[in-house]
Amino acid sequence: MPESFEQHFPKQPEGPKSPEKIKEEEGLALVREIKEIQKRMEKEGKTIEGYQRITKLAQEIKKLYEGKERDFEAEVKTIVANLEKALKEGVDKNYVARGLAGVGTKEAMELRERLLKEGANKDYVAWSLVGVGTKEAMELRERLLEEGADKNYVAQGLAGVGTKEAMALRERLLEEGAGKNYVAWSLAGVGTKEAMELRERLLKEGANKNDVAYGLAGVGTKEAMELRERLLEEGADKNYVALGLAGVGTKEAMELRERLLKEGANKNDVAYGLAGVGTKEAMELRERLLKEGAGKNYVAYGLAGVGTKEAMDLRERLLKEGADKDYVALSLAGVNTKEAEEFRRKHFADNPTLFATSYSTGWIVYNGIICRYGYEE
Repeated sequence: MPESFEQHFPKQPEGPKSPEKIKEEEGLALVREIKEIQKRMEKEGKTIEGYQRITKLAQEIKKLYEGKERDFEAEVKTIVANLEKALKEGVDKNYVARGLAGVGTKEAMELRERLLKEGANKDYVAWSLVGVGTKEAMELRERLLEEGADKNYVAQGLAGVGTKEAMALRERLLEEGAGKNYVAWSLAGVGTKEAMELRERLLKEGANKNDVAYGLAGVGTKEAMELRERLLEEGADKNYVALGLAGVGTKEAMELRERLLKEGANKNDVAYGLAGVGTKEAMELRERLLKEGAGKNYVAYGLAGVGTKEAMDLRERLLKEGADKDYVALSLAGVNTKEAEEFRRKHFADNPTLFATSYSTGWIVYNGIICRYGYEE
């Protein structure tokens, strides 16, 4: 954190505390805590936990100055209601199941049960549990396994869940024959010490370097960036490393993207790997990639999880310029703003399947970092 950061919290004259004054004091307290953690790590050594705490504090500062937090409860109510409507309109049950990615409400769990009774594929239902670490979700995973769901699908459906119970289930699935590469994918969005240690073990036991790189999506810690560098040195494909940068918008991640491009990484994969990143720098890179020949569909898809005005405007432009509606629909996963719902109605009202599809990225790893609605316990 730069020393000049506190300049964004100007001093106020003494007197009754205004909302802005309270916000300023809260912000300064968060900055002080970050600095204390940094000093402690300089003395005692750097840790993943320390970096994770700094990241969380930085996010809290951002929330203070960007307005109210997302209303996940309202978002997921809309998702479930729209998927119920799509089911009535005849949309394939498996598409409806996939649209539930990351949603763990009582209503969502009941809809999963109904889909299973009506013949939805168990594997798709297992996939839909990404990012959901509740007791009910873990129980459903167990039941799906008992009823014959593929272990690899259940493993993948743990993406974005880093609880003790989820880590234990990964271990058990490995013992029971789940593929190491699928378990590597399942670690997307999980940057804990235990998750990093499991990645190392999977590599030693023969997991593909590309799959481990891909499964680093959503993890931007120092340790994760160092692992990416090592994987590149050991021969991991640049395109998989680019894809595995999804959800990471740090300065280091943006610099790595630029380097990968210079070293020959595919522009389309770099565009895909911008999913979940809505910074000014990321939007500028998307525009540059378009000018340099990246496919419109890839750039569209790489907007998944980004709901800013600039991102919504780019979606409109890409559609006008010929981007496939399917890719634009997938790009709306994790974006449930008023503007996004209006966009869905405007462009997909006549296609219930696309409407349902728009709540999932279609890629399990990306769902684990983008379709996150606060259900990892």
